[in-house]
Amino acid sequence: MDLHLIPGLGADGRLFDRLDLEGHTAKYHAWPAMSNRPSLQDLARALARDVDIAKPHVLIGVSMGGMVAQEMAAITRPLRVIIISSWKSSSEMPRKIKVLRGLHPERVLTDTMVRRVVPIVRVLRYTLGLEDRASQELGQQMLESFSASDLRAMMNAVMQWGGPAAPVENLVHIHGDKDRLMPLRLIKDPIVVRGGTHFMTFSKAVEVSAAIRRALES
Repeated sequence: MDLHLIPGLGADGRLFDRLDLEGHTAKYHAWPAMSNRPSLQDLARALARDVDIAKPHVLIGVSMGGMVAQEMAAITRPLRVIIISSWKSSSEMPRKIKVLRGLHPERVLTDTMVRRVVPIVRVLRYTLGLEDRASQELGQQMLESFSASDLRAMMNAVMQWGGPAAPVENLVHIHGDKDRLMPLRLIKDPIVVRGGTHFMTFSKAVEVSAAIRRALES
């Protein structure tokens, strides 16, 4: 079966490098150009063009990618949608995130902050759960592949999202109990990965792979 994997904000296909999805065809999506401040619905429409809707497929998205996967579902009609370390609607957002929605905190982000002159991942290390050197290095490398303008557009799209425009059928939500960015206590009906942080798709790939395979088999 075709598995369409969608990374998170400031991430790319390397996030999925450690997943074991043997027996399926994994297709990794890259983020399109972020000109004109796209919404998550805009991004969903762009990524959906690369999905062969005539073939049975599953959408798998991490963090912002999980939100986009939910928007894509109305377009591509997948057999299942699997979201990891993500939100299903604004009701799962922490209050502090909701407070920031109208303040546009992304506007302070500059290219200097993203590059190694001031390694921003060091600041985000605790929140994202980059607990080992490999995770920290990958996080920095992926972040550096995006311009500050792209990252600001992504952050704005997430902050303005209230939830998918249409109900999503056959949805599975995999979430870590150590996710500090998206606290588990606010997540409804998740499959819980013990010790999983926001970066668990990479750092706990064995556990996440097993959860994905069980979702595909159910």
